[in-house]
Amino acid sequence: MSGLRVLMYHKVAKSETDFLTVSEEQLTIQLNWLKDRYNFISLNQLTNFIQHNEPLPEKPLLITFDDGYLNNYTIAYPIFKALKIPFSIFLVGDFVGKKLMHDNQEQEFLNTTQLIEMQDYATYGYHSEKHISLMDLEPTLWEAEVQKCLTSFNNISIPLEPVWAYTYGAFPKKDNIQLSALSNLFKNAGILYAMRIGNRINKLKLKNLYNIQRIDIRGNESFTKFKWKVKFGKLF
Repeated sequence: MSGLRVLMYHKVAKSETDFLTVSEEQLTIQLNWLKDRYNFISLNQLTNFIQHNEPLPEKPLLITFDDGYLNNYTIAYPIFKALKIPFSIFLVGDFVGKKLMHDNQEQEFLNTTQLIEMQDYATYGYHSEKHISLMDLEPTLWEAEVQKCLTSFNNISIPLEPVWAYTYGAFPKKDNIQLSALSNLFKNAGILYAMRIGNRINKLKLKNLYNIQRIDIRGNESFTKFKWKVKFGKLF
């Protein structure tokens, strides 16, 4: 099936797995399987395709991570570097360089030095300021959340691509008025496109830049399920 595939990961661990965590072995096996079948692209390449109509390779595939966990540097980054595969991380402004409670457990997040070091293979995008779903905020507060996130990264001088990943994948998909308002807000803020979950393969050219779908990769699913999701996405 042709089109743009965008995979969504979160955490990588040495051995343990759960719905948000793949193991080091799983990631290595998955990347090697993908490398034989797809052409990896960077977030920067996708931006240039959207902004300047620069062509993408056949069967393009983008790998993304959400939240910016420290293990993206300690475990994932060496794998991507060894295999010479680009990847992207969507960062939360208030998480950078911190150890804090998140998802009911203490977790450590990437710091500025690590983000800079990974730039040979990693590119970055926005994933909110406080990891709050926009759908849990009044629409009048959306602009403040977006601007706070942009300001956080302006202050630490890490270059980010003009793309937003919706926290928890939530956006006003059933309210065209709110969706239009959010899209205009992003445009005015310089955010050119945004990503949800959706689990579908995106047709090229992209019809709605603020509704790019990603395929959710889970550590508690089999390799067979992984291959099916990447090949076909969500069919119904």
